[in-house]
Amino acid sequence: MVAQKRAISKQIAAKTTDDETDTIILGDIETTPLEFKRNIAFVLYGGLYQGICQEIIFNEIFPFFFGQGNDIQTVLSKVLCDSLVVTPFVCLPIAYVVKSIIFQYSFAEAISRYRYDVINNCLLVKYWSLWGPVQCLTFGVIPQHFRIVWIAVVSFFWLIIFSSITAKGQKDSENLDDSCNLEDGVSCRIDG
Repeated sequence: MVAQKRAISKQIAAKTTDDETDTIILGDIETTPLEFKRNIAFVLYGGLYQGICQEIIFNEIFPFFFGQGNDIQTVLSKVLCDSLVVTPFVCLPIAYVVKSIIFQYSFAEAISRYRYDVINNCLLVKYWSLWGPVQCLTFGVIPQHFRIVWIAVVSFFWLIIFSSITAKGQKDSENLDDSCNLEDGVSCRIDG
């Protein structure tokens, strides 16, 4: 909801600038509808993956493979595994699949949107920029029984960023679908 309200206020501000006085009229943000399905998708993702799966991954699987220690080698092993394996192949794709279920589009479309956001909206770079340092703290400083709570607090801010990225990617791909690519420079091919 925070990401949606922020985007709505930016849109209203951009559309309602008064040219004569150079003042911005924000309009009534409260009456602009929020995307209920988008909120449900992120609530489900947060509960299912970030609540349940991360508890198993970080507190059972990682200690099994990398050990319980908080020495530099163990911490870096966990952070690198999370960043280079879990995140790109489990964590983020699950979010797109959950969203595809809620919005009723195909698995292939979900993966296509994920790929688009990784390539065009720097999704993984933004993820790593936030979560790399956070996970170093998670595995190096935060006691095991507080890790999921710590991650949930940081996730509040990450999900605002993530929601904005996925919405931007969806809007960009819809704009690409609406455009007409000229194959011969004169006419549009309409047969697919």
